[in-house]
Amino acid sequence: MLVIIMDNLRASVDNLLNACDREADLGTGRDLELAQKALELSKSIHCDTCIYESLIRIARALVTLRKNEKAIEHLNTCYSIANSMNDTARMAKVSNLFGIAYYKMGVISKSLEYFLEALELAKSNGCVNLECQIYNNMCSIMTELGDYETALSCLNVLMEKVDKDQNVFPRSFVYRNMAYTLYRMNRVEEAEKYAQKALDEAAGQGRTQIVCESYYTLGEIRLSQNKIEEASELMLKALSLAEELSNDYYQVQIRIDLSKLYCAVKNYDEAYRVISEAYNYALKLDYPAVKRNAALAMAEVCQYTGNMAMLVDALTTYKDITIKLEEDNLRKQQVFIKAQLMLYNLKKDNERLRVEIERDPLTGCLSSRAFPDRIAQSLSAHGNKGALVFIDIDNLKTINDTYGHDCGDDLLKSFAKDLIKVMPRESLKIRISGDEFLVFIPNAGREEASAALDKLLETLAQPRKIGHIMLPVLVSAGIAFYPDHSTDLFSLKKMADAAMYSAKQAGRGVYRIYNAS
Repeated sequence: MLVIIMDNLRASVDNLLNACDREADLGTGRDLELAQKALELSKSIHCDTCIYESLIRIARALVTLRKNEKAIEHLNTCYSIANSMNDTARMAKVSNLFGIAYYKMGVISKSLEYFLEALELAKSNGCVNLECQIYNNMCSIMTELGDYETALSCLNVLMEKVDKDQNVFPRSFVYRNMAYTLYRMNRVEEAEKYAQKALDEAAGQGRTQIVCESYYTLGEIRLSQNKIEEASELMLKALSLAEELSNDYYQVQIRIDLSKLYCAVKNYDEAYRVISEAYNYALKLDYPAVKRNAALAMAEVCQYTGNMAMLVDALTTYKDITIKLEEDNLRKQQVFIKAQLMLYNLKKDNERLRVEIERDPLTGCLSSRAFPDRIAQSLSAHGNKGALVFIDIDNLKTINDTYGHDCGDDLLKSFAKDLIKVMPRESLKIRISGDEFLVFIPNAGREEASAALDKLLETLAQPRKIGHIMLPVLVSAGIAFYPDHSTDLFSLKKMADAAMYSAKQAGRGVYRIYNAS
């Protein structure tokens, strides 16, 4: 019975999440409410996957509402859940949304950092749809930065993916972005071609927002060609659709451009009427950059009309918003610096913990946890060749039994000091148990390994102060070679161990090379 109840609750969460996605596509604003209900239910059944899916939708809705800092709090939780599940596909989705949130906050460098992380994770998981979204987002950043060449390269990659499978991303989006980017690069003929393609594709799919933006871009192109009448007609079509969609940004921006168009033909009365609509509309919005653009355009029109009172009002608004934007930018930079410092400290803490885990605290050598991964890394970095040396300290047990473990610890530390000093700098020194050590010498053959062992044995044979007595360190060692003896590191370790045992039988204080016979 309990299983049935849990299944029903899980199904209810799924229904809420599906409804949330539908509402997000419609732009009704109800998606946040539905996602919050899904989160409450997910917590009641202690389902991490459901909690993740609810939180990422809440974050998405908050980004849409421009509540980006609140969204980032939820995304941090999402990332932790995905990381604990080792679900890199979900981590990629979170990183992408992080990128969008920081982009909308104006922290471009942080945004790009997250998009690149998301792209790498998406590629490693074969998430082509997400890859396309990320390339599209990166294009927006590059366009804003004025790096149109990089934006175009992102779009070309995106176009290749859409050409292979048109279901991975809306083709009309790519055409629209191509048109916008090419127009900014002054490649007007190509821009016009893509704007028309975007218009045709979007109209056939009922994508009204893309139709609106395509009309607007075509209007900009016609204005640049001094085709005033056509430009006016196209922009008015775009404005009508922007009003139908309640798209605040385009309702203001299109009116700004229309005012410039009317000024170009000296129709100043119409220019003033249109820019007044844009200015009054913009002042009601919580978009400082849009307000500033409208204020500047109003000031320009007022210079033509001679409306000095409105000119002063517009310039004052422009000045006040510019100061506010600069203050906001400073605050964002401070937040970014704090985040970077926090990230730096976390990385340092992680590095310290990694060193503590990897290092044997008594000898300073790597701990047994480092085998075999660190050796595999060394092989990859130094050419897939090397010597593995298995070393056993012959007199440690005797020292412990006779003089105590403190004296034995002194012997271990003395041995490790000589081991680190004598063996090649790039070699790995690993303590695998009480008196047993591994040394991996990259790129070493018989001659190099024998020379290193000869020097080590000679150094260890010199008496040194251990506790209150003078003693040498006596060892037996065995050597096996990668890849000559084996390409399996565990097998190679056994072979070096066998060679060490052979050296111990031969009288100790010597070393042997592994011989299969």
